[in-house]
Amino acid sequence: MRAKIKTTTTTIRMPEDEYKDVKELAEFEGVTVSKYMRHVIIERVNDTKDYEEGMKVLEQNNEQIPREEVLREVLGD
Repeated sequence: MRAKIKTTTTTIRMPEDEYKDVKELAEFEGVTVSKYMRHVIIERVNDTKDYEEGMKVLEQNNEQIPREEVLREVLGD
């Protein structure tokens, strides 16, 4: 037996020409417009979370060197 997942309904207003584009893409993918939009939105949310997590790792693991020090090393005193 599958566990019930709590869901929320939302409405998106968009120009008809944009909706037509989304509908065509959904049809190409073989899914409903609702399922296609849900997938695209969740994909974007996950990409943003991955980016933010990656930036945190970079900030934690990378030493910051002042610009002046880099210039001094590259160009000499």
